Amino acid sequence: MILLRREGFVSALRDGLLWYAAQQEHGPKAAELLAERFAAAVDLTVERISRQPDSGVVWQYRPGYRFALVKKPFDRWLIFYRQPAPDSVDLIDLLRGERDLSRRVK
Repeated sequence: MILLRREGFVSALRDGLLWYAAQQEHGPKAAELLAERFAAAVDLTVERISRQPDSGVVWQYRPGYRFALVKKPFDRWLIFYRQPAPDSVDLIDLLRGERDLSRRVK
């Protein structure tokens, strides 16, 4: 399976990693570990999407789009993607579920 990571996905992943790395209430080592766990959870979710692209939830606001929850405990985050061809998946965006998603995902 060919995975295409669109600019929106890459920049949102970077922002998420930076946000978790900045959570210094338990010290810098804990913040670094949290960011690493977030990255690993995203990677596992992307791997699942690449193996089973039809497993995501159909996104009603945009034909052809699906989303999948990032692996727990980061399941407030959603990965939006589409499958333009049988052998490829476009990773479109990575968002926290609290956002106004119908306006953000394009």
